[in-house]
Amino acid sequence: MTATQNLSAPVARTGLGRTLMLIVSLPIVLGALLWGASVLSDNNRIPGLLAQAAKESGVMYCTAGTIVHGNGSLLDRAIHPGVFRCTEWKVRGEETSTVRGATPWPDSPRR
Repeated sequence: MTATQNLSAPVARTGLGRTLMLIVSLPIVLGALLWGASVLSDNNRIPGLLAQAAKESGVMYCTAGTIVHGNGSLLDRAIHPGVFRCTEWKVRGEETSTVRGATPWPDSPRR
């Protein structure tokens, strides 16, 4: 019986090690997947929000922006959708068409 007891002891220790490894690694992997999904979602929202901001009337219009999530924690990213914050502005000129984005020559690359 001592031979059987000696063989079962290492098997139990490796089973416990695997369980502990799963308990530690599973939240890390799920957190990384959640954060990655949040970043991809934000990156897909920005072009639509920029197009919407360009259609608004005003002297200035937004050309670039980011999605801001409160304090930036993983829990805040998971619960709150975030707010669009413009980071770059341009002055709307009289000759600039916001629909096509074309400007008159010589500034325009289209000639």
